[in-house]
Amino acid sequence: MKTIAMMIAAGLAMAGLTAPAHAETKLDVYYAWAEHEPIHAAVAKSFEAKYPDIKIGFRAAAPSYDEAVQALIRQSMAGQLPDVHYVGFNVLRPLVARGLIEPIDDLVAKDHLTDKGYTDQVLSLAKIDGKLYGLPFAMSTPVVYFNADLIKRAGGDPEKIPTDWDGFVALAGKIGALGDGTSGMFYDLGSDDWTTQNLVRNFGGQMMNDKETDIAFDGPAGQSAAKLFKRFHTEGTQPAIDSRAARQLFTSGKLGFFFASAGSVSGLEKEIGTRFKLTTAKQPLGSEAATMPTGGMVAVILSKDEAKRAAAWEYVKFATSADGQSIVVPNTGYMPTNTGALDKDHLADFYKQHPNWYTSVLQTPRARPWFSWPGENGVEISQVIRDDMSAIALGSMEPDAALADMAASVRALLPKTN
Repeated sequence: MKTIAMMIAAGLAMAGLTAPAHAETKLDVYYAWAEHEPIHAAVAKSFEAKYPDIKIGFRAAAPSYDEAVQALIRQSMAGQLPDVHYVGFNVLRPLVARGLIEPIDDLVAKDHLTDKGYTDQVLSLAKIDGKLYGLPFAMSTPVVYFNADLIKRAGGDPEKIPTDWDGFVALAGKIGALGDGTSGMFYDLGSDDWTTQNLVRNFGGQMMNDKETDIAFDGPAGQSAAKLFKRFHTEGTQPAIDSRAARQLFTSGKLGFFFASAGSVSGLEKEIGTRFKLTTAKQPLGSEAATMPTGGMVAVILSKDEAKRAAAWEYVKFATSADGQSIVVPNTGYMPTNTGALDKDHLADFYKQHPNWYTSVLQTPRARPWFSWPGENGVEISQVIRDDMSAIALGSMEPDAALADMAASVRALLPKTN
């Protein structure tokens, strides 16, 4: 078997690079969300067993995707960037705009990755202006988690969750009317604009027009989305609490429906145990043209050192391969980014035994890239959107006013066009 040093050298030669490979290469890796430490550690351990000449070291995790990008921008100014980063799909664009990441289309082509389970649909999640900048590592869509016991008590059928919003909100209202501190539902806004984008797209809308010359979320789809979010609270008895408190309410058995990333399924199953029957369902649809933004992260290479880049390429390929994804999925609930992971030698039997985990996979046909805002104010834009949606939840702004404020604020933060 070739040593990794030989493989790196070969990789460098194929890429037209000439720097010598080191006998042992250590990669400095950065990611967001401390709760993801177990999956990153498990992937790294398996990778190091296969490639003993490459060692993986991790920086302390960032609290969120947005904060990770802000930290990377500061680190780039001080020349302290990590070698590899797992960046949120929605904040890939700011790193590309600052020239911190180079396209990898040539590497993908040379390794024939599109013949190894990397589909064009999945790779599109890591593309900016037609160029590929990394390999998707984890992806998810928002799914509906529900307490089947409360559904029955409210007169509903856990096997037939309403697929339209009117029926869904009505059932949530019945659950909230059960009393004893029970609430009907909670649609989590999260820490950015992912779930707001999800509501707009649910009605067939998009955040900007195709040419990205102006926003589009203030049209009919956005208006329907904002009004629906208001109804979650007024009719669906959604409490005005934060996501952490809502999760505790749900796991304690006092909340009927909980919208969250498919990546939460593992943690929720462990927290709930046998307290009640946890089940998942696809989201109701506001339009047949509905799509949904794909959450998750992409593995990108930031190092400029040629030997480290070659080693990093082996690492990100492993993490996103069928073997790597077979580690990620069972420990989180994320959808596999490599179709090879769905075969009988990897996750096929797992999904048969864990149907709650398969719901997000069923939503794949509607999954689209999480829209990344142009310019340098993407993080601020997502916070503006979240803040105005929170105002609707708190009752301090009506949907039309919140949407108008959101539109004006976002327009002011977008790059100026001639």
